[in-house]
Amino acid sequence: MAVPPSLVIASNINLVINPIGMAFASLVLLSIIGLGLINKNLTTRMTVRLVAVIAFTDLLAHVGEYYAASNLSLVVGTPVCTGVNGFRLFARTFYCCINLAICFHLYRSLVLLKKSTWKSEIFIWIATSVAVVTITLYYWGIGAMEGVKGRGRCTPGVGNKSLNAAFTAVQGSVNLFTMVIGILTIVSCRRNLNKWINVFSSTLTEHEDNLDQLIQERRKMAVRSFLYPLSTCITLPFEAIFLILTAAEAYPFNMSIPMNLTLGLAGILTAAAFAIDPSTHKSFKSAYSQIKYGNSNKKDNVGNFGVDNNDIAL
Repeated sequence: MAVPPSLVIASNINLVINPIGMAFASLVLLSIIGLGLINKNLTTRMTVRLVAVIAFTDLLAHVGEYYAASNLSLVVGTPVCTGVNGFRLFARTFYCCINLAICFHLYRSLVLLKKSTWKSEIFIWIATSVAVVTITLYYWGIGAMEGVKGRGRCTPGVGNKSLNAAFTAVQGSVNLFTMVIGILTIVSCRRNLNKWINVFSSTLTEHEDNLDQLIQERRKMAVRSFLYPLSTCITLPFEAIFLILTAAEAYPFNMSIPMNLTLGLAGILTAAAFAIDPSTHKSFKSAYSQIKYGNSNKKDNVGNFGVDNNDIAL
């Protein structure tokens, strides 16, 4: 079976955009690691650790898509092809699940007004791991990693039409579910933002200077944290539609072009959200000050904004 021209164009897009995504995802990951090495207090927020993992999943997804696009000669059914397909499915599943995890964390903090604890964090990591492993094992169990020989190219899929329809429907549904949860989380958190700000205000000490500025900065930090789940509304829609239509045997090959373009933006979008996060700016300023002046004995107030331990930090 000849490869449709639109898929060739989409493959070429992958060759261009994914290395860029890799670079930006790596930059975020290395930045967070660097901040942690300078002062571990700069990376104590749960959101920072989740963003680090999001950047890591971005990197995995970009590597998988780039490798597949640069090795179109891989033979379906061979161990290498199966391994590449498995890696791509794992990376995309991991990406969706970690974005669901940050949605849960934001909802728990901003709507339920609960502080992040080691117990809650461990629960989030375990739940995310179980979800990723379960979905990936499902793909492996139905043979989606082996590919379809009739396609003439190494891509995830099942030779049996019914099983392939189930596979693509599940994959598309996971994408769709991730987007919907992201939107609902943003709406819910935005509605409850004032209550969260009030809780923050009650923790401010009376002698604290620039109270209005502190409150404004905290509000800005919360609003910009919404950009992480919002990014899935850019990266996943075309793939979700593509997969759901494929499950219905519509095969919208032309949609592979915008699909690869948006998926390739994952690392860039994560880096953009990280770059405009006020807490990121404070962390880098604190790290610079610590390196330049050697004030390692001073307590780092990054992310604390002069509050006590009753504050519900993100």
